[in-house]
Amino acid sequence: MNSLSSLVALISISILLSGCTQVKESKLFGGGKPKQVKLAALKEIKTTLKTTKAWQVNTANVMGENKIHPYIDNKTIYVAGGASASAYTTSNGKQVWKTQIGEKITAGVNGTLLSNPQTKRANKPFAAQIFLGTNSGNAISLDAKTGQIQWIERLSSEVLSVSGSENGRVAFRTVDGKIHGLNSKTGELMWQRSQKTPALTQLGAGVPIIIANLVIAGFDNGKIAAYDLQTGQPAWEVVLALPSGNSDLQQMVDVDGRIVALGNALFATSLNGSSTGINIAEGKQVWAKSFSSPTGLDVNNSGIFSSDDKGNVWSFDPQTGDPIWSLDDLVGRQPSVPMLIKNNLLVVTDIEGNIHFLNATDAKFRARQKGDLKGYSVEPLVSGNSVYLMGKTGLLSKFTL
Repeated sequence: MNSLSSLVALISISILLSGCTQVKESKLFGGGKPKQVKLAALKEIKTTLKTTKAWQVNTANVMGENKIHPYIDNKTIYVAGGASASAYTTSNGKQVWKTQIGEKITAGVNGTLLSNPQTKRANKPFAAQIFLGTNSGNAISLDAKTGQIQWIERLSSEVLSVSGSENGRVAFRTVDGKIHGLNSKTGELMWQRSQKTPALTQLGAGVPIIIANLVIAGFDNGKIAAYDLQTGQPAWEVVLALPSGNSDLQQMVDVDGRIVALGNALFATSLNGSSTGINIAEGKQVWAKSFSSPTGLDVNNSGIFSSDDKGNVWSFDPQTGDPIWSLDDLVGRQPSVPMLIKNNLLVVTDIEGNIHFLNATDAKFRARQKGDLKGYSVEPLVSGNSVYLMGKTGLLSKFTL
């Protein structure tokens, strides 16, 4: 089977982008304020989908622009922001615990999922521990049931993202371009690898993913790299973008986003670069299309879904990368990654806190809700027919379909 045909039956991992190291304002904005795309006025829509706000709580975990993702198991959702982390029941939003970390949280939330085959809930895994990172470079594990700190490991610099845990390992990405493999039970540093970091990048980093024996991450130099989960030995790397253009903004090539899985295919986007399909087993790029996205993507067998740097929402063919449809109704509104709900529906947020539900096959609006008025730094979290959103102000919402 050749590389292209092997993409057809594969896991598709979507890296959703955000940016990585802090920029220096004097150099980046020295010539005046950057040109901004005009916010598109929202058009009235005909509601054809019933969406209900199940509950909404003010967690006081203020995120601001930090990209701290909520994390969920079968009955609890875990969030963080500011200097605290907290857990809430998914059924009614009741707080389970809250833990003060004592320093600014900049990465997470991710965790270790376990299942108990001796119970009737064997198919509903529960979180045993959750992982966070801080601006001082601390990697932290908390007991998912109580919120108590299990271990703290000091890393090389500010933590920007953290993977889930598999086979006793968890990976932390830091602002200096390094990825650290830790023993998930003890916090012991097992290996460390680095990629060269450009002088100018965005703020944030995509969440590393673990596929079989590999941990895969995007970096600020336009590359995606895979490393052996246990040893950190490099497996392969693929270049999505190289710096080009006349301005500092045009030369940013961050690969900073979300990652998903479906077989042996990896799908990713970069800023000022390309969207691409990669064969994971071979580490080879099968196709690449010119595309600039600060958000990354989501994917199923029928489409790749992403938002570009102007605010257009797109669907692409997973086998070729060719466009299927595009939507310009959210131009300038900084739409999030369009997240799939059971294959035929998408949910996407915008800068004003609007939550849009779209048909995944033709981009028609189905419904719209209002969430955090300050908007969202991370994409919605989908679980079954429920959508969870963690806003910049710390407003945590659950909507059901």
